[in-house]
Amino acid sequence: MGPGSALSRTLGGYEAREGQLRMAEAVEKALEIEQPLFVEAGTGTGKTLAYLIPAALSGKKVVISTATRALQDQIVEKDLPLVAEVLRPYGVRFRAAMMKGLSNYLCRRRFEELRQTDAARFVLDSDLLHIERWVQGSRTGDRVELSMLPDDSRAWSAVQSSTDTRIGKGCTYNDTCFVTQMKREAEEADLVIVNHHLFFADLALRRGLSHAQGRRPDMASVIPAYDAVIFDEAHQLEDVATTFFGVRASSARIDALVRDAYRTLAAAGRGEARGMLDRVEHAAHAFFRGLGTPMPRTRAQRSGWGRANDEPRRALVPSDLEGATYELFLKLTASVDALATYADLYAREEPIALIARRAADLKRDLIHIVEGARAVTAEEGNGEEEDGGADMRTVAWVETREKSVAIGASPVHVGGTLRDALFDRVSAVVCTSATLATAGGFHFAKARLGASPEAKELIVPSPFDFAARAGFYVAKDLPDPSHPEFEMASAERIVELVEMTKGGAFVLATSNRAMRNLCAILRGRLREPILLQGEAPKHLLLSQFRELGNAVLVATMSFWEGVDVPGHALRLVILDKIPFAVPTDPLVASRCAEVERQGGNPFAQYSVPAAGILLKQGFGRLVRTRKDGGVIALLDRRAATRGYGRMLLANLPPARRLGTMDDVRAFWHELALESG
Repeated sequence: MGPGSALSRTLGGYEAREGQLRMAEAVEKALEIEQPLFVEAGTGTGKTLAYLIPAALSGKKVVISTATRALQDQIVEKDLPLVAEVLRPYGVRFRAAMMKGLSNYLCRRRFEELRQTDAARFVLDSDLLHIERWVQGSRTGDRVELSMLPDDSRAWSAVQSSTDTRIGKGCTYNDTCFVTQMKREAEEADLVIVNHHLFFADLALRRGLSHAQGRRPDMASVIPAYDAVIFDEAHQLEDVATTFFGVRASSARIDALVRDAYRTLAAAGRGEARGMLDRVEHAAHAFFRGLGTPMPRTRAQRSGWGRANDEPRRALVPSDLEGATYELFLKLTASVDALATYADLYAREEPIALIARRAADLKRDLIHIVEGARAVTAEEGNGEEEDGGADMRTVAWVETREKSVAIGASPVHVGGTLRDALFDRVSAVVCTSATLATAGGFHFAKARLGASPEAKELIVPSPFDFAARAGFYVAKDLPDPSHPEFEMASAERIVELVEMTKGGAFVLATSNRAMRNLCAILRGRLREPILLQGEAPKHLLLSQFRELGNAVLVATMSFWEGVDVPGHALRLVILDKIPFAVPTDPLVASRCAEVERQGGNPFAQYSVPAAGILLKQGFGRLVRTRKDGGVIALLDRRAATRGYGRMLLANLPPARRLGTMDDVRAFWHELALESG
């Protein structure tokens, strides 16, 4: 990988990167002697090749888990062909396969059922025709091939595969099933490329931690057995694991069950079940409507502490489930039980047996969440479940969204479970990200993920010259985020900054409300084109932003990470506040209470490190190549005036510190002269 190497001869524009080689050697050793490794590799290190080449050379079956499907596609379509070319002269051959979540693949059974029933009337005819023409020639059944299909296509949701709808070997279409084919290719591969959601869905199934489908032998795993796993973007692991080790039941899940049951039973000539399905639907709507009253914004959110959630998740407590609401819950579980019992009568037909299992799983999940929440308070948690000694204390919650209401029970701490299910059972686990270390080490990440404190560590700084190419400005003269004038003052400062750079800006807010308000003000003040998250799909917004060259994109947390806009199109990144987690979120509150019970300081030991990782992600949007440059502005004075601010700023790349707007203008002028 160094100067004069096969990589240098193969890769156009090759640059020798000492950090890349150091990381590759550390990954090679971790795989060879079977030990865990934590690596922070700064932007520009070339970390993907630094783990792919050792993985391909290891002789082990290695799972590579990434944060998104887009990163999976990049690895398979761009990086692995390069690795194969680099290793070919050495006689090294390897097979690679990509596995995505089941919802990315068409289910042939559901597709044929849809065509055979009048349910097709409820989807867009043009979308269904696109799918019909496409599936005849598709080798993979992967939705990514359907570029003309809208993201929210009802036709696709009616034919996609899922754990809820997959039958397995008993399915008539098993031999030609796209998911079966995907699994078969993964069985034969040396490197299996997955995403975090699929990895933890599989891990939950293996460990019996997933209540839904947890008892089905045909769903014991999704990913084939492996020797080692490498997690890219590993800073996201705790959140993803929390989702899959918990339990969730929603109005949307019940609606989907009712729709699928109607279609399956109608196709089997069981039209008399319609009245029973109507009762399930009505009972669900009544119960969730009773729980779904939005909560007012808290004082903590109004004062700027935490990312205000415009679709709030709050603790589900005993008082929510008393009297009439509990009666509605009993009616719901009774109607779901009736569906399970009815479908079980005809379980010799595998599609109907699947409906019976789904209904039984739903009833069990509802009872688990509601009865657990009635028994305890949010602060106490919902007790512990036995899982190899892992502490699975949970907290119950209710979440109200625009189109659905959900209830759930999430583990307060996944570290014990991950230690037992992953670190103690897989020979080598490598965790890497550009933002994984805090305070110069990995104590926080290791503790949250359950890794041994003795796990090997490596921090590889970015090879980019941040001091020369990036200026970092904290607006110390703006009001505190708790002040009512903060929003207007911050908008005025954004206008100043954007006018200086003539656009090319990301304005990243910590809440949807702030994003919308800032966008409304900026559209009345700026001449540059303003793009708003949500007004178009994410990939289209980014494409527009790149093409325009002078646009201002106003967005929230989904654009703080995983977004890559190299070049002059992005030259200014503005962050409205330090991205603290909402302290009143039931999961955050329970995690802080856990730290406090253990004698620690929850703010210093949980809130600040977690915010530091997110802040570094937002910071990292600006400089993506050696030629990139510009200004990062944080409009939250607390980073400069509070003690914890020093810890947050010390965790960031060494950009030039700018104290005033005059400093910012001088730096921008200097950068413009240097860039010609």
